[in-house]
Amino acid sequence: MKPTAFLDRDGTLNREVDFVRTPEQLAVLPGARAAVQRLHDAGWRIVVVTNQSGIARGYLTEAGLAAIHRKLHDELGGLPDAYLHCPHLPDGGHGYGGPCGCRKPAGGLLRQAAELLGLDLARGAVVGDSARDVQMAAGTPLRKVLVHSGKPAAAQREVLAAAGCAPEHEAADLAAAVDWLLAAR
Repeated sequence: MKPTAFLDRDGTLNREVDFVRTPEQLAVLPGARAAVQRLHDAGWRIVVVTNQSGIARGYLTEAGLAAIHRKLHDELGGLPDAYLHCPHLPDGGHGYGGPCGCRKPAGGLLRQAAELLGLDLARGAVVGDSARDVQMAAGTPLRKVLVHSGKPAAAQREVLAAAGCAPEHEAADLAAAVDWLLAAR
């Protein structure tokens, strides 16, 4: 079975902004497309996993998010196998399904991906720019990589240290993370 790269979206694949609300606001980070292509060429499956509480906040709709993901999919050469998101607020409730198990750092999106796509969570990695991305892989054999292309890395390290969850590797960006993943394989 192929390994799977579970990639965060904002700050990992595209520029970190305060809620991408339209496709026009999405700006893919330099090197992200080539990094995704290299993973694909090496036989990895690619799944984007993202918290999108802007839906619960009313900043965008599910259809609006789908349009954003269509643009991202096109800009990534059509390579990600799937896009899974959590639409819930960090504290749950507020009329959008209440507390959930899918919002990172919970591992619900990983379990959804495994079930929907028949993935083996024993093979692969989680790559993201925030502590919650790394934490979602806690308790799994997935490798954990923190990238420095979005949120400030020092603050994310502090959160991870307090949670007792350290990444196996830190990288400047997705391209450097892919270098490490492919060399470590």
